[in-house]
Amino acid sequence: MMNGNWFFMGFVWIFGLVLVAVVVLLAVLVVRALVTFTQNEAVAEPPLSSPQLGAMPRSRARQILDERLAHGHITPDDYNERLRVLGETPGR
Repeated sequence: MMNGNWFFMGFVWIFGLVLVAVVVLLAVLVVRALVTFTQNEAVAEPPLSSPQLGAMPRSRARQILDERLAHGHITPDDYNERLRVLGETPGR
């Protein structure tokens, strides 16, 4: 016979369920924070070259093209042709 311990046993079950819910909630919050942090890091890449004051920042495609020209992977003619395809001018 339980002799009045039914209240205590009910409390233990409720406490256990609340504890599991808190652990799951903390796990979800940690995962969301990590995902948000990694997404922000991917978006916040530092520019390869600082844009001049008042100039529009260069697109990532333009930055890659500039790097390839600087490293000698493409010729200046290839560079100008690809800039034309991108719809950009060499002076920008």
